[in-house]
Amino acid sequence: MSGISIIDENEEIIIFTDLRNVSAEDAPSIMDEAAKVISQYPSKSVMSLVDMTDMRFNKVVIAKVTEIARINEPYVKVTAIVGLNSVAKLIAKSVIKLTGRNTVLFDDIEGAKNWLLEL
Repeated sequence: MSGISIIDENEEIIIFTDLRNVSAEDAPSIMDEAAKVISQYPSKSVMSLVDMTDMRFNKVVIAKVTEIARINEPYVKVTAIVGLNSVAKLIAKSVIKLTGRNTVLFDDIEGAKNWLLEL
């Protein structure tokens, strides 16, 4: 089920944004919800994990991803993104460069989660 959840593991908090199989029409509202949750945390304290497996993209979604990355920037210290195909990875790398965010792309959720917990 898509949405936002908080993973509390080994006293580390990860905000998980689940966008798996989300349509381009539904994605912006979930991203807005994530931004609201993330904004409740102190500056540069959030570890963010985003799963975009089989998510649908269009120009509106790409613009929203960029907007949310900028909105969340004061709160997020690091982001791990999983589930992107090769075309989406190219787009993501452009957004990462544009926003200057500390974001790493992963192929699987466990690898991303483990990387976040090792920081």
